[in-house]
Amino acid sequence: MMIMELDLRKIKAVTAAVSVMMLCACSSGTAGQTNETQIISPDHSVSVTAATGTEERSVQEQTTAAEVPETEAQAEDTEPLPAETEPAPIPKVTFTAVGDNLIHSSIYKQAARRAESVDGMDYDFSFAYANVADLLDKADISVINQETLICNDEYEPDTYPTFNSPMELGDHMSRLGFDVFGMANNHVLDKGADGLDACLRYYDRRKYIRVGAYHDERDRNNIRIVEKNGMKVAFLAYTESFNGLRLPSDSLMTVGSIANEEAIDLALKEVTRAAGMSDAVVLLLHWGVEDSDIISDSQRTLALKFADAGADVILGTHPHVLRDIEWIGRRDGGSTLCAYSLGNFISAQNVGRNLIGGILDFELDLDGERPSVTMISFIPVITHYDASYSDIRLYPLSDYSEELASRHGVRANSEFSYEFIYNYLSKHHLLAEQGSIVNRYSQEEDQEGADT
Repeated sequence: MMIMELDLRKIKAVTAAVSVMMLCACSSGTAGQTNETQIISPDHSVSVTAATGTEERSVQEQTTAAEVPETEAQAEDTEPLPAETEPAPIPKVTFTAVGDNLIHSSIYKQAARRAESVDGMDYDFSFAYANVADLLDKADISVINQETLICNDEYEPDTYPTFNSPMELGDHMSRLGFDVFGMANNHVLDKGADGLDACLRYYDRRKYIRVGAYHDERDRNNIRIVEKNGMKVAFLAYTESFNGLRLPSDSLMTVGSIANEEAIDLALKEVTRAAGMSDAVVLLLHWGVEDSDIISDSQRTLALKFADAGADVILGTHPHVLRDIEWIGRRDGGSTLCAYSLGNFISAQNVGRNLIGGILDFELDLDGERPSVTMISFIPVITHYDASYSDIRLYPLSDYSEELASRHGVRANSEFSYEFIYNYLSKHHLLAEQGSIVNRYSQEEDQEGADT
């Protein structure tokens, strides 16, 4: 692909936020089964209800006047004018989504040092996220892939290859505005069954919404549905890798998986079931080859299956690099938004492109049987650190500079510059001047590929 020539004096004037108005006609309609589901209000209070997939309707009593002979004049005086009723507003929900929150030791150790001057805190993560904090609490629902376990402070913090983060990390993510925490990823079993149990108990204790890992089958069947602005949104999460680890055969705990065909079949059934219980389904998939920005044919095929099963939005993670965003054309004529990889939200990795991530904002409008995705925007975010992985912090690209890029600590190990950032984002159609950030991928293209 040809990379555009750059005038670096103009780059600083480029806004990093891409905002594209999109409207795709979407339709489906599968009656839901009667199942117990968790309806979660915006303040995280929980009520358990039986979801039938049928619409509740309020009946308004009407009174009829007795038939009385009346003159034309009387009719003019007594007949009320027809009441004008305004159409009900279309339910709309806004979302913010980010990729892997990958907490290496450099990040939690700097948080420990910064907490030394703060009473009652062992870790202070605010410095690392301060520059993007105002971008994270504007949406109705915010979603994050929490790559590292948070084991309820029953284990010491740990780094690669068996991660564990302190409770203050999760608490700070909640304060930043994240509502839904994805747990299905290749590090979910880093501390074995006991570590996973401790992590589940942390989220439950805090009443944070977790998806992708569960105490048992009953917990898994209790699909998490967030109700906001008159719309019910279901969340599910799956991973294709466990780094060779597995739960003991006698464990009741379960993790959403797409590691083999049997697991994929179960996941597809769960997505269909979730679609019957809710107005929209947001799917978190931890998949793909690490450090590769190439979307494989098998990923597109799987995305297509999930879209037809009922997923309205697919949020991909795991490769630690950004990938293209595409519309997946469904058999019902609608489209599913698929971000194949949102990259790292934050990390201390030592390769330049691992440090280019972003914030995906979008809106779901329920103007039909299936919602449409509108108002898509992408804000590139840079993880910056100084020499020796010191002072790790995030910057939106609009606040980043050539000077900062020129002294990034990653340059000791990898290519990195402002031009490098710009070229990578341009390659994946994530810059404002390129127009639409979302490419089109359809059933027909998939079939053509299968026939060749």
